[in-house]
Amino acid sequence: KPRHELDAWDFFRLGSRAFYRSSPAANREAQQLFRRAIERDPELAQAYGFLSYAIVLSMIYFDVSPDAALLDEAVAIARKGVELDERDAMVRFMYGRALLARGSYGESLAELEAAREMNPSLAVVHCGLGDSLAYEGRIDEAIPHFHTAITLSPHDPFRWAFLSYRALAHLFARQFEDAAEWAQQATRIPNCHYWGFAHRVSALGHLERKGELAGALRELLEANPAFSRAVARQRLFYVKRQDQVSLYLEGLRKAGVPAR
Repeated sequence: KPRHELDAWDFFRLGSRAFYRSSPAANREAQQLFRRAIERDPELAQAYGFLSYAIVLSMIYFDVSPDAALLDEAVAIARKGVELDERDAMVRFMYGRALLARGSYGESLAELEAAREMNPSLAVVHCGLGDSLAYEGRIDEAIPHFHTAITLSPHDPFRWAFLSYRALAHLFARQFEDAAEWAQQATRIPNCHYWGFAHRVSALGHLERKGELAGALRELLEANPAFSRAVARQRLFYVKRQDQVSLYLEGLRKAGVPAR
């Protein structure tokens, strides 16, 4: 291949390495590298998919404020990746996640189903399906997808998310014991994001387990010292059902998480 295309692949792989480090600085680095890959090879579909997902994650997990225009940009970038290679299941998955973040649940599920048909062994697709179904209130359909994701890839870089999103689904179903247990499993994984700790705190708040809450709250605030109920509300922008958001926030309130 021409040299510039090989360089593009190098930038993409370096971006992927940064992407999976799961920190604000690493996310920014990943986005820069994916953009450089696209500059070198505008037809590298994977770079578009990963760039889109990095943008979405920056608003959910990291330090970028949720923004409608930025979500539209993420969707447009992912759509371009799909146009370049509609048979890449990972790119279709990432397009589905961008659509979900923008609130287009039906389109998101359609993309995730297409990704699963292309690659039934891609664990993140099953996690995405479970997560999307949970936000629709279809918990009984969602849970088996999380189980499949964990079974397919027990050492996945995103395995903490498989466990954490399952905990959130149980929480939305008011299955607080299960939610607390799965969230705790997520927090045992070294690169677990602060949401796993927050899910456990919300579940324990509903269970009114004061003996466990002190330690759980301490771990949450170590993971994110600025966490509050206002932060949780802002970062849960992609959850359309207000009863689910209210349930989550009520658990945090009962647990003693500050309002702001």
